[in-house]
Amino acid sequence: MIDRRIFFSLLLVRPKQTVSVRVAVLETFGLSERASAVLVNHVEPADRDQFARWLQTHPRSSVRVRSKTEPEAEATIFRVRMCFGRGLILFKKRMAIRDGDALTIVA
Repeated sequence: MIDRRIFFSLLLVRPKQTVSVRVAVLETFGLSERASAVLVNHVEPADRDQFARWLQTHPRSSVRVRSKTEPEAEATIFRVRMCFGRGLILFKKRMAIRDGDALTIVA
């Protein structure tokens, strides 16, 4: 038997779920070799709808970005409304990322 207070507290407290999404860099924005922002979309065609739905439900989110060449970094991703399934990532610190790179977003 469970206490009523514990039951209601379990309804209110939900464990935070982490989502990991792979994205491809379409365009970089920055100075010299370091990007301060990137425009991204899905990597695999099969992931297109999933990434688009995630962007619709998280139009402005704090994320961590992983790349093969850079350490994990904090960033903010914004949904680009006029472009289906595209997001704009603004980095807190500039990163050495180029067009065509694959990144992993952890939210």
